Formats: sequence, C-alpha cells, structure tokens
Amino acid sequence: MPAKAPVKKSLWLPLVIGLEITLVTLYAITVLINAGEPSSLLDVNGFRTLPSWLQTTQLFLLGALPLWLAITYRQPKVPPSRNLLVVVGLFFLFASLDELFKLNILFDQHQLWKSIYLSLAVIIPVLFHRDLLRLSRLQPKTMRLIGIGIFIFLAGGFGLELFRRHIQEPYWYQLFGRWKFHQVDAIRTAFEEFGEMLGETLILKGMITLAHWRRAQAEDVEPHSL
Repeated sequence: MPAKAPVKKSLWLPLVIGLEITLVTLYAITVLINAGEPSSLLDVNGFRTLPSWLQTTQLFLLGALPLWLAITYRQPKVPPSRNLLVVVGLFFLFASLDELFKLNILFDQHQLWKSIYLSLAVIIPVLFHRDLLRLSRLQPKTMRLIGIGIFIFLAGGFGLELFRRHIQEPYWYQLFGRWKFHQVDAIRTAFEEFGEMLGETLILKGMITLAHWRRAQAEDVEPHSL
C-alpha cells in the first residue's frame, strides 16, 4: 500500500493572524499609555498606518483573486459564475480604495458608506443564491470558513461600532463619568479592528482554497468536453 503524500500546511494564515493580534495589542497599549492618544504609526482608525496598509492589502487581494478567476474563466459548468466573480471582485477593490484613501472620512459620509456595504452584502447573496448554494454543496467546509469570516467581520466592524454608538457613548458617562472611558474604548476599538482583519483573513483563505479547487475541477472537466 503506497504511503500517502505529506499534507503541506499553509504557514501564512497563522503568521498573518499573529501580525493582526500584535498590531491591535500595540495600538491598545499606546492608547492606554498616552491617555487616549494612539501612536500615529499604529492608529487602527488612521490614514495609511500599519493596520490600514494591512487591511488595504487584504481587501485588494480579495478583489484581485475573483477578477483573475473571471479573466481566466474557461468552464462555465464549474461554479462560481463569472458574474459573481466580477461583482465580488469589484466590491472588494472598492473597499480596498476606501480603506486606502478613507473615502468615508474624506466625504464625511461614514454612515452612508456603512449603508452601502450592508446593502451590497444583502444584494449579492440574493442575486447569486444559486451559485452560493452549489458551492455550499460542493465545498461545504470552505464555504463555512468564508461564512465564519463574514460573520466575524460584521460582528467586529458593525456590531462593536453599534455598541459604541448606542450603548457606550450614551450611557457610559451617566454610569461611570469619565472613569477609564478612553481605556475601555481603546480595548473595544482593538477588538473591532481585529474582528475586521481576522474576518478578511479567513475570507481570503477560503477564496484561495476555492480558487485551487476550481482550477482542479476545470482541468478535470476540460478533457471530457473536447
């Protein structure tokens, strides 16, 4: 009985997650030390800081990968469809530009930008539900990983932001005055940004796995279609 080939484990995933933990931890520490003022290089809400560059890179890869698959699209029988790839790719490339140039802050339309993202997050599954159902049947573990990434991203980016806006800011001063407000908010912000970065990383891992699977499927289907 032939020996099984060793499974190559991907090292980039734990390395990136470790980098994300390091960045948000250093951010929280600098805020605590500097009484609410983060380091300009580590500010997770800042313009072209280390966390911002990391998120920009992640979002760019999330946009470039589907578009590359759409350009090299050969087998329409293998999901996802080219339309879904193009829409997802453009969505993440726009998000990458938004993160790079902070368009929501530039145009002072923070809530409008969040509404755009939420609307697209709802519209895409509705329009391409058949694609997503097929992928869920063919690659359940990978699609589950992408789903977990999306949930973590939304919980961090939107859930903790809603907590700050509707619970922390209105009621904190009434209950505790100014006691450790900046310290608590620094920890909340660190979790918020870590949730966004971790969610993006898990989605990217899932997309890379789908890309490898799709390429293998296309190579298997192609000879039989000649």
